[in-house]
Amino acid sequence: MTEPILTINQLHTSFRVDGEMIPAVEGIDLTLYPGEIVGLVGESGSGKSVTSLSIMQLLEDTPGEIVGGEVLFDGKDVAKASTREKRKLRGNRMSMIFQEPMTSLNPVVKIGKQLVEAILEHQSLTKQEAKRHAVSMLEQVGIPRAAEIMKEFPHQLSGGMRQRVMIAMAMSCDPDVLIADEPTTALDVTIQAQILDVMRNMRKEHDTSILFITHDLGVIAEMCDRVAVMYAGRIVEQGNVIDIFENPKHPYTQGLLGSIPKLGERKERLDSIQGQVPTVEDRPEGCKFANRCPFAFERCWKEEPPLFNGENRCWLHEEEVSS
Repeated sequence: MTEPILTINQLHTSFRVDGEMIPAVEGIDLTLYPGEIVGLVGESGSGKSVTSLSIMQLLEDTPGEIVGGEVLFDGKDVAKASTREKRKLRGNRMSMIFQEPMTSLNPVVKIGKQLVEAILEHQSLTKQEAKRHAVSMLEQVGIPRAAEIMKEFPHQLSGGMRQRVMIAMAMSCDPDVLIADEPTTALDVTIQAQILDVMRNMRKEHDTSILFITHDLGVIAEMCDRVAVMYAGRIVEQGNVIDIFENPKHPYTQGLLGSIPKLGERKERLDSIQGQVPTVEDRPEGCKFANRCPFAFERCWKEEPPLFNGENRCWLHEEEVSS
C-alpha cells in the first residue's frame, strides 16, 4: 500500500491568552495519501483553519503554538525542519489557498509581480517564462483579461477575483500537497465549478493531494474521497465520503447533513442544530457536543469519548466497538 504523503499524529495547538495557554486543536489524527482529496468539514470555530496553519507551520510569531504531536511530510517531521527548509517546502511541495485573499496579497505590489516572484522562488524558469506561466494560471482559474490583470493592484479587483489570484498562486508550482481553506466561498457557482475542475485536473495530471477545508457539504460530496468532521478542536467522525453521507453515525454529523435542504421536499422550517460551537475558553468537561446533542446522557457530561476505531467519537457507539 502507498505510504501517506502527509501524516498528522495527535496534533495539539494552543493560543496564549493573558499568560494562559488555551487549547484550540486537541489530538488531531489525519492522513493524506498521494492523489487523494480529503475534506475537513465543520462549523466556524471548530478549528479547521488552525489545523491548516499548524500543518503549514505558519503560527510562528503569533500567540499560537503547536504544543504536542507531529506533522510528517514524506515521513519527516516538518516542525523539526530549519527555517530555510520550511521556506523551501512551502510553496514548492506544500502550498495553501488562504481564506482571506485581501490580507494574503500584498496591497502595494502588483498582481503580476507577486505571482512571478512566487514562481521564480520555486521553479527553474526565466523571468519571461515565469510571466507566461503566471498569465496561463490566471486564465486557468477563469480570470478574464489575464495579461492586464497582471498590471493591477489587489484593491482594483473584486473579492472573488482576488480569491482566484490566490488560487492561481497556490497552484502555480504544482505542489505535492495543496491545503485549500474555504477556496470557493467568495465565488459564484459558475466560477466555483471552474475552480473545482482545475483542482481535479491537478490531482489527475500531477497526483496532487488536497486537504479541502470547507463548511459546504455539497462541495465535499462532489470533490472528496474521504471526509473528517471537526467539532470544538477535535475530529468527531471520519471515513469514506459515501459512507459518511449515507450513514452518518455521530449526532453532530447527522445534524449537519440534516440541515441541508432536499430537492422536492417541502418544509416550513429547515432542520438545524440548536446552540453554537463553544468557544475555546468555554468547552464542556465531557463530550464537547453534549450541550447540543439530542441523545446526550449522564456519561456524556462527565467523560469525553475517544475516537472509536478511529472513526467515531461518541459513547453511543462504544458497544459496537466492544461487540
